[in-house]
Amino acid sequence: MTEYERLLDRMYFEIGSTLMDNDICRKGIGGAIPQDEPSILRSNRRTYMNLKIMMVRLERALYGEQHYEEAETEISYRDTRKSDNSKSGQTTSCGPRVGDFSC
Repeated sequence: MTEYERLLDRMYFEIGSTLMDNDICRKGIGGAIPQDEPSILRSNRRTYMNLKIMMVRLERALYGEQHYEEAETEISYRDTRKSDNSKSGQTTSCGPRVGDFSC
């Protein structure tokens, strides 16, 4: 059994057992005291984080080590105010529009 198959089995078990635990905790089946909703949500958050970690490990097992580098992109200058070196007084023209819109 390969690494990613073991991870998939663990994820399948984690999801299945969480669904059963939620049902048992809400209904109080088998002599268990029904749990309040905040404690069930805490358990679900923990399961969610476990699954996210397993997804990262699964990605590593399938595709190898990934190095994500942030691209150093330059943000363009977006100042739309009139500048001193442009022709002032130029008007923009808008074509006819359907509906009651203003330019």
